[in-house]
Amino acid sequence: MATVKNKIFDKSWWGKFIEKTQGMSEANVFKNCIRKEEILLMRSQILEMLASILKLRTSRFGFRVYVDGKLLENNEMIHLFDYPPVKGESIEDWSKRVFGNKRFGMIVNQGERFNPALSKLLAFKLKPLLELNGMPTEGIIFTLFIGNYDKTPLGIHLDLPGKSVIHFHLGPGKKTMYTWDNDTYEGLVGEQKYNNQNIQKYIPFANKYEFGEGDLYFMPEDIYHVGTQEGLSMAIGCWYNNRSMEDFSKQILSFLTEKYLITCGKNLKADKNEINDISIIDDCLSLFDIPPELEKLSFKDLIREEYRDFRYSLFSNAGYRTNPPPLTKDVKLQNNDIVQLELPFLIKYKDSYDKTKLHIFIRGTKIEFNNFSCLKLLIDKINTGATFRVAELIDVLDEDWSKETGVYIISTLIKYKGISLIKKVE
Repeated sequence: MATVKNKIFDKSWWGKFIEKTQGMSEANVFKNCIRKEEILLMRSQILEMLASILKLRTSRFGFRVYVDGKLLENNEMIHLFDYPPVKGESIEDWSKRVFGNKRFGMIVNQGERFNPALSKLLAFKLKPLLELNGMPTEGIIFTLFIGNYDKTPLGIHLDLPGKSVIHFHLGPGKKTMYTWDNDTYEGLVGEQKYNNQNIQKYIPFANKYEFGEGDLYFMPEDIYHVGTQEGLSMAIGCWYNNRSMEDFSKQILSFLTEKYLITCGKNLKADKNEINDISIIDDCLSLFDIPPELEKLSFKDLIREEYRDFRYSLFSNAGYRTNPPPLTKDVKLQNNDIVQLELPFLIKYKDSYDKTKLHIFIRGTKIEFNNFSCLKLLIDKINTGATFRVAELIDVLDEDWSKETGVYIISTLIKYKGISLIKKVE
């Protein structure tokens, strides 16, 4: 195991991380990575997220709750929905209030969706890793783990293919992770290899990793594992998502249909045409609302352009797969209002395929303007990270553009959370 003295997640630290995990291919524990005050902050942010989810009264977003080893059904979650954490309440007090002495475990996927401050904090930490090791093909999501369960409810299991995890352990309880060499484990277990609850029998053949409050644990993709723990703890698992080539190809195809296929509930009728007359498919093809600039591309080139868009979305969102929701209210701006880039996120842009449009990517959301060079200059200026008066940014745009046009563009960047209004000057 590695003991890390540098508590700042800079390039040097992540370089050693990559070295000690053999290029993110071997599990390892890194001790004392997170300061106590940061641990307390992250715990409070997780409880705020949990309160938001419980108030939605939903089991969406991969929200699962286990009590005494049993997965709760929706109708069994009502008690939980009725008692979300309140401001200032600790995880110990809330869990005692809601679960009493029962053992419980909670899992929330897409955690980056719910708390902008926590998402930003983690994005700062992971930024140097992405620069050193590249962008995972399907980006990053993070999962919250909360509970006092004695073992992972799923038993010994595999995660979805291609998902490695960087586990930030926030305590207070300690955790032990057991992993197995896949061939060894499958040879021992046979057909009962998935969700195996007979953990003790196979622990003698496992690799053991112990970690506690403030530690970081890394686990590579596609290995059998199970976690056990002592007492109550909270953690954030940042998933570094790579998939098999086949799975990722299917995902890109699904992106295309989501983006271009028009919803239509009309049923087809039996095709009475002769065998070589396939004209009936023309009506189906008309449902694909592909932009004229892309319509003449080959199938493979269309996929390439879709992947290009996806890459720009990830790079504009610090690797996060999930976009933050846009602001619902318009921001009214004055000349002397102060705005700034929402670091560590960068606004990305590229020319459209036919060069007539400018595609701008803001925290994963793609918007489109006519292709003017002054818009690129504006974005480049914002991406320096400095603070600017609204009037300074409007001055970058072409002289014949109205002030209202400039305000609209800047308001759009605020709406999609690419920049923030730092100071309102009346």
